[in-house]
Amino acid sequence: MSFVVTSPWHRLGRVGVCIADAVGRYLLIWVAAWLVYALTAPRQQELVSYLPRSRSYWEDTAYYLWDDSIAGVGLMVGVPSLLVILLFGLLNKREGAAFRIRLAGLLLLPTWFLLFQNFVALLFVPVLAQMAFALCLMPVPLVRFPAKAED
Repeated sequence: MSFVVTSPWHRLGRVGVCIADAVGRYLLIWVAAWLVYALTAPRQQELVSYLPRSRSYWEDTAYYLWDDSIAGVGLMVGVPSLLVILLFGLLNKREGAAFRIRLAGLLLLPTWFLLFQNFVALLFVPVLAQMAFALCLMPVPLVRFPAKAED
């Protein structure tokens, strides 16, 4: 099916579906990135060898997933990133690599404050999730209308 790029303000219902698609993809990559981190992060007893083993592997994984810092980073990075994605996607007419590379650069802006913390995973996980979304999962163009069938 071919698509035609037109002004997003003509058919708001289709625009809403395209925006929901982009937001869903962003949330999917964000959750997947933190899940991979939680499954591969060092466990408490690995960090400090003199501590007795107090939690199982899955309890440590749940601890990493429900840690307050992940929720805080999700709000401080995710919400501004979604705004950047939507504004850039709706206002930009470019397609392909030019669009994706510019979006990847813009998505690094909400992660700047992570440079000032001392937990390395809180820097790499959001940055890698942002880059994976911008370079691979972002629907380009953001708003796509199906072309009319030619008879």
